[in-house]
Amino acid sequence: MGAHWKSRLPSILLSSFAAFICIGGEQRGWAAGDEASAENAAIPERDATVFGFKLHYREAGKGPVVILLHGLGGDGSRWAPTMDVLAGDFRVIALDQIGFGESDKPLANYNHGMLAEFLVEFIKTIGIEKASLVGHSMGAFVAMYTAVHHPEAVDRLALVDGGGLVNAPRSPHLVQIQNGTTLAETREYFELMFYDKSRVTDEMVQENFMRRLRVSYTISKMQEARAKGLATISEEEARGIRAPTLILWGKHDELLDPSDAAVLDRVIPNSRAVLIEESGHIPQVEQPQQFNQLVRDFLTGDDAGATSSND
Repeated sequence: MGAHWKSRLPSILLSSFAAFICIGGEQRGWAAGDEASAENAAIPERDATVFGFKLHYREAGKGPVVILLHGLGGDGSRWAPTMDVLAGDFRVIALDQIGFGESDKPLANYNHGMLAEFLVEFIKTIGIEKASLVGHSMGAFVAMYTAVHHPEAVDRLALVDGGGLVNAPRSPHLVQIQNGTTLAETREYFELMFYDKSRVTDEMVQENFMRRLRVSYTISKMQEARAKGLATISEEEARGIRAPTLILWGKHDELLDPSDAAVLDRVIPNSRAVLIEESGHIPQVEQPQQFNQLVRDFLTGDDAGATSSND
């Protein structure tokens, strides 16, 4: 079905690969509970050909399909700790979206709609009918766009610090540091992501500065699309979402306003919003145990009272 196994990293690299740092869409050196597991390091990796381009992904577990979508500048590897939890109940796929990670990077006019088109075709390519989508930041916008325009492909929907109706203008300075060209800009941007600023180390900044430079073109095109209001979702369209929806947001998010969670909960039928304490833009990193439990319970249907009063 257009997919084949990729060779794994040499064993000498596995211990460092497994310790992920999720940084709002980029990650290195961190795993849930500060411990890297052998299971995380050994997650199988595959490629699929979609619209003639390579999409890279990681896959673990069996059961109903869950696809994890990373944020701007990131890749599927950041989801390893969450994959480890969900793989006991689901077939979990962490995708490097087109233009990011180890997927191909065509010189295209990127926007959420384009990423959603590749996602839906990817779902068809690997031979499944529909999947539950868990999207973080940019990935949440892509997941929400998919639920609106391709509802037949979406089972359940989880939006994490992203997805929304208001395309508020961003300051030129924030746009610059989001696609930073210096270590100082990269550090400033990462410090906005964390509630606990001590997580931002020199090593983290340098590693992620290099990683983001590799996808700088994609980031700039996504920024341009946002400024032009491309591939946005209206309130009327959001009201038409029929997939059960979980909205998770770090209570101290400095990049995207946590009040957006309540707006989405009010508009999307059959939704539930949860603000996660002591967390910024990346609750799956700062509060991994609570985050993973909320997502797992939602996907299995064990989250009692998950339907809000706007249903």
